[in-house]
Amino acid sequence: MTRPKPTIAPGDVLSYSSGSTNRDPHGFRITQKGGNLLGLIKMRWPALVETFRDRMPIVINTYPAHIGSFDFGVTVDSYLSYTTASRALHLASVEKLPVMLLGQSLYLAHLLFQHTRDGHPMPDSILCGVGGYTTPRSLENALRDVCERHGTKMTMLHGYGVAEVDAAVLLAASRSEKGELLYERRSPDVEVTFDGTKLLLSLKAPTGAYIIERFPTGDLGKAVGENYLVWNPERLNPQVEMLLEGWSVEDWQRRTGYIHYGQQLRFQLRKGVEAKSPIEMEFYEYARQYGHDWLFKPEWSARMPTSKSMRRTLI
Repeated sequence: MTRPKPTIAPGDVLSYSSGSTNRDPHGFRITQKGGNLLGLIKMRWPALVETFRDRMPIVINTYPAHIGSFDFGVTVDSYLSYTTASRALHLASVEKLPVMLLGQSLYLAHLLFQHTRDGHPMPDSILCGVGGYTTPRSLENALRDVCERHGTKMTMLHGYGVAEVDAAVLLAASRSEKGELLYERRSPDVEVTFDGTKLLLSLKAPTGAYIIERFPTGDLGKAVGENYLVWNPERLNPQVEMLLEGWSVEDWQRRTGYIHYGQQLRFQLRKGVEAKSPIEMEFYEYARQYGHDWLFKPEWSARMPTSKSMRRTLI
C-alpha cells in the first residue's frame, strides 16, 4: 500500500529528504512539533539524559532538512553552517545548558572535532541524535572520546526513518555484542512487519486508522526479541562496515568517512591533515577530484578490493 497524496494547508512546514533520489514533488512530509521527545527519552532511556537534570536543553539541528520544533527546549537550526553550530555549542557552555545535537554522524564528527580543535568551550552534556545512515560503532566511540576529553558527557540515540513514512519511527539506544543497533518502535502508532527479511513499516493515526500500511522500505531486517535489526548491503556493504569498524579514534580524527571507489581507493582527510598513506587524500584535493558535500550521504555500498597488496594498505 502506498501513501495517499498529501494535502497541504496554510502554516504547514514541508520537509523533503535531502539525500533522496525521489523527484516526486509530493514526496515530502509535513513536519510536526517535536512534542514530548525529551519525556519519552527520560521514560525509556533515562541514562541518556541523566546529566541534563531539570535543565532546559538547547536543541542544535545540523540535519540537512527541517525536522520540526521542540517545545521543551531552545532550537537552533544550523543550516549545515559549522560557525552557527559551533556558536550554539559555545552558548550552551556559557549558559551551562545541556545540548541535544541532531544530525548525520559524519557531520557531527566534523563539527565536534573542528570545534574542539579551534579551542572553543564545550557544554557539559550532549545527547547526539543521529540518523540518515548507520553510524559505525567505531565512530560513536570516537565521538564519545572527543567529548569526554573535553569534559563533556556524551550519549547517543540512533533513529531510523523513511521519508515516505516518517522520521525516527525506530530508535536504538544500545547495541548487541556484535555492535548491531537494537531498534525499538518509537510508539504504538508504528507497526513493524516483514515479508521474509524485507522490512515493512506501517503508521497509524490517533483514530487507529492507517496513514500508511506495510510500506516497503527497501531495507532488510528481523525481530530479535522485542528489538529489531535493520540492514541493507546496498547502502552499507559488509566489507566497508568491517573496514570502518577497524578505524581507531585517531583514524576518525584524521578522516571524514567519505570514501571513493574506483581503480583506486581513496579516503578523504579532514581539513589541515596530511596524508600518511597513498590512499589518503587532502580534504580539498579529494573534493576537487571526486566531489564533496555534507548534504550527501557517504558512499559505503561498494565492495572492497580483495588483493593482498590492497589489503595491506587498508590501515
